[in-house]
Amino acid sequence: MDIKTAIMSRRSVRKFIEKDVEKEKLEELAKAAIWAPTGGNAQPWDFIIVSDKEKLRQLKAVSPGLLGMPPSLIAVCSNKQANVEKMGAIGDVLAVMDCSMASQNIMLRALDLELGTCAIRSFNQSAVGEILKTPEGVEPELLITVGYPKQDTKAPSRKEDVIRWEEY
Repeated sequence: MDIKTAIMSRRSVRKFIEKDVEKEKLEELAKAAIWAPTGGNAQPWDFIIVSDKEKLRQLKAVSPGLLGMPPSLIAVCSNKQANVEKMGAIGDVLAVMDCSMASQNIMLRALDLELGTCAIRSFNQSAVGEILKTPEGVEPELLITVGYPKQDTKAPSRKEDVIRWEEY
């Protein structure tokens, strides 16, 4: 699949068939994430892959944005504290930006593997951290659901009047 097609074909998938995602495919997604751009090569991220049904139920209970029950998810976490120590005051913002770019890599690689994903930010950060036993300083930034799509999702329209040249 060429890059343009992947970018324009990726959709947020919220309904999945009842089929587990192979461990090898989930590892591929995490490997794609670590190749994302990162400020100062800091790599301020950790990726927690969750497929355990009970743990998924616990995460769903503290995540209003998690609709349905995905077969798996990847929690994209940042280590802002370590990034601030390395990068200075801007390190906390850069950590979130780096995690965002890693998340896009996950979602595009998933599409290439014929998997559906949905990025979720509507969750209780401290509760998710507790469930996932993240160490102090490591914060969940995004939950990405992963599974085999139940149906094709149509592309929503996109604004055409947001590109400007030289100035606003």
